[in-house]
Amino acid sequence: MLAGMTGQRTSHAHLLVYKFAPGAEFQGQLVGAIERIESGGTLRVLDVLFVQRDAGTGELAAIAARGRGQGSLVAPLLGFRMDAGERRRASEKALRSEGGDGPLRRLGDDLAPGAAVAAVLIENVWLHAIHDAVSRTGGEPVVSRLVDAGALAELTPEVLAANERG
Repeated sequence: MLAGMTGQRTSHAHLLVYKFAPGAEFQGQLVGAIERIESGGTLRVLDVLFVQRDAGTGELAAIAARGRGQGSLVAPLLGFRMDAGERRRASEKALRSEGGDGPLRRLGDDLAPGAAVAAVLIENVWLHAIHDAVSRTGGEPVVSRLVDAGALAELTPEVLAANERG
């Protein structure tokens, strides 16, 4: 059995981090993608953070939001994107809550003027249903990882190796 894979229910999350060069135009695509992820039911957005260094002033704009499902992240993210006052309040709150040298500030320190970074932590809700069904029928997981493949046939050597280990 692989490390971390036991009969216990564990949280399986996927961390996505994106960096944006100066001049990137944020027109709602990221908020729209998060809204679609949350509405599908098979994935749940656990946390989102976004930090951008203003190209003109060098000030940081930042938001750190925790998802509660049911589209709970969309309104704060839209407010951050669309309303300068809300963006300022969200930035002050996010930067103040982590103290003087927290991760948002450290991320911001590494950004060139106009650049940004976004991170999203997504839980694979569907995975719990599969693991529960396997457990109830006496099975146990032996491999759980993201792969770069278009078809299961491409992974035949890995499937055979996992079966031999199990």
